[in-house]
Amino acid sequence: MRLRRFATRHPYWFVAILEIVVIFTYLLAGTIAQLAQLSGLWLYGLAQAGLALIALGLLTAMGWWRKVGYRRAYARRDLLYFIVPFLPIIINLIPGVEFVSLGHLSAIFAVTLMVGFVEESFFRGLMLQPLKAHGLWRAAIVTSVLFSLTHGLNLLAGESVVDAAAQLLYAGAIGFAFAALALKLGIIWPLVLAHFLIDLASMLLPPDFAFPPAWSLTITLGTTAIFLLYGLFVMLRVAERPFDAASAQPHADDAALQAA
Repeated sequence: MRLRRFATRHPYWFVAILEIVVIFTYLLAGTIAQLAQLSGLWLYGLAQAGLALIALGLLTAMGWWRKVGYRRAYARRDLLYFIVPFLPIIINLIPGVEFVSLGHLSAIFAVTLMVGFVEESFFRGLMLQPLKAHGLWRAAIVTSVLFSLTHGLNLLAGESVVDAAAQLLYAGAIGFAFAALALKLGIIWPLVLAHFLIDLASMLLPPDFAFPPAWSLTITLGTTAIFLLYGLFVMLRVAERPFDAASAQPHADDAALQAA
């Protein structure tokens, strides 16, 4: 496959092209939404639908579904590593949720599900795969930085500089921890599920609710620190070579865990 060969031989060009595609799609969707006077949910939905089609096409054309992590876990105990990624859901549910209508709920469900699939498939799948052959730490850091910078587009949506900066830090830490988990265990579907549920809970918050500024900053910085530290913890447990999905062999330290 030409695409697969290009990604292997020129991983940084491949990743750069993917990042440009992601940013261009968001900007195009934003332009269309503004001209058609569509809501923010429609804007988000347009961008995610386009990127979902691109991700589906690339994963299928390159034959990378299993390779990037859409497969069963090697061992059930591996799933325990994914407890931490689900923690932000609890925080988002503290204020409760509000259902406007079944149609609105369905739209939010569809959009957030696409977000989980798109962002994990791109950043922890298509981008991470070719980069990891050039260093696991480098792959985790590069993809987490790109994931963070992509969320900087929220500045164009009218967010304040402070809120956008906080989200950049938060997204970077989550991206790093998620990349570490993908490298460690070779599966990303639990990350898709966590990502989807985090965004779903966030978008179902009562519209008039807001944490006090001090609480909001504390929660953001605290969560950022937790994910950064957890990412470091997982990366230090990653074997010298990443999980080989083709041979479905566990990492050396996984084998040690199972023997314990």
